[in-house]
Amino acid sequence: MARLTHDQLVELTLRRQFPSLNAAPGRELRELFLRLGPIQSQVPRAPFLAAASRLPGTDYHTVCAAFESYQLVKTTNLRGTVHTSVAGQFPILDAVARGARGNVITNLLGLSTVTPEQLETEIEAFCSDTWRPRDELCAHLERWLAEREPGFTELSNTGQRNVIWGHSGLIRRPKDAAWDKRTDTFHRTASAVLGDQERPDPDQALAESIVRHCTAYGPVHRTDLAFFFGTGLTKIDTAIDSLGDRLVRHTGPEREPLVDVAKPPRGGEENPQYRLLGEFDGLLLGFHGHRRTRFCTEEQLSVIWRKANGLFSPVVLHDQRLIATWRTIARGRRTEIEITMLPGEPTRPEDVFADTVTAVATALDLQVAGIRVRPPS
Repeated sequence: MARLTHDQLVELTLRRQFPSLNAAPGRELRELFLRLGPIQSQVPRAPFLAAASRLPGTDYHTVCAAFESYQLVKTTNLRGTVHTSVAGQFPILDAVARGARGNVITNLLGLSTVTPEQLETEIEAFCSDTWRPRDELCAHLERWLAEREPGFTELSNTGQRNVIWGHSGLIRRPKDAAWDKRTDTFHRTASAVLGDQERPDPDQALAESIVRHCTAYGPVHRTDLAFFFGTGLTKIDTAIDSLGDRLVRHTGPEREPLVDVAKPPRGGEENPQYRLLGEFDGLLLGFHGHRRTRFCTEEQLSVIWRKANGLFSPVVLHDQRLIATWRTIARGRRTEIEITMLPGEPTRPEDVFADTVTAVATALDLQVAGIRVRPPS
């Protein structure tokens, strides 16, 4: 069992998050998302920024076309949160999400007669023929439940509505082609969009998901896995044990036990230099709690992660650590990029960010008027 230093952990993860791609021309974007795994995407531009930071030069229309052709799909799955993944990963993510949703559905809706499986079947039946707006879907299920569940009258709060349209068996899309700007408020049954796909056993799906997560983020702690997949530690431990020699065990810098794939991917960049990363980027969300400091300090994390509302700011990576947050400021049709250094980081000159800002502008189809760098606030 090898003991890893903090620097070794950083390099191992960066090589996987900034992978060497071997895809044929035109297929690099799909290969990138296959390597990164599901990307948290409740901020619509997050997948575009993942492409800009890991595959600089990817343009806006390429990412939109991947969504329109369902090479990439958005679904509400892990932890009841929207993620972007390649279409082939959908059955596994759906199986893992369903395994964690049953009790949530029953408790939120106060079900005593209708089972979660019956509810999900009705949701999928209603959304099978056309894209359904969120309000229309909720109104239908409200009537359906009122006819079958004693004492049920209406979906009376946001949580109850969310559990309806947030069913993991639905694909999401915006009302138009502005995938980088619009909330995905239209939903359709995945089998109607992607074709019938065999749903794996939930335990097997969780085990396979653990392998993929370690491949993209490893080495990781068991609590990182429990957080990411929204399940309990007992299930995580059982899945790890079932994987046998597909995983190896390490000891982290604080003597914490870590797991990783026995055959990690080769290549990748251990120091990708200046990169503008999106909201909820995997360098933070691939881990849980204090382990989100793999690439920053505790003080810096408190600036990036607003625990009161659960939001994560877009960040800047340089020299194997997160050094700043950033934002876009619209000036008519043109945009300024404002970069604010994190505590303890010296203010950098604007020109060092030029290439990564160009990558963001290309991926989001922006006209950037200028870059402004501010000291830590």
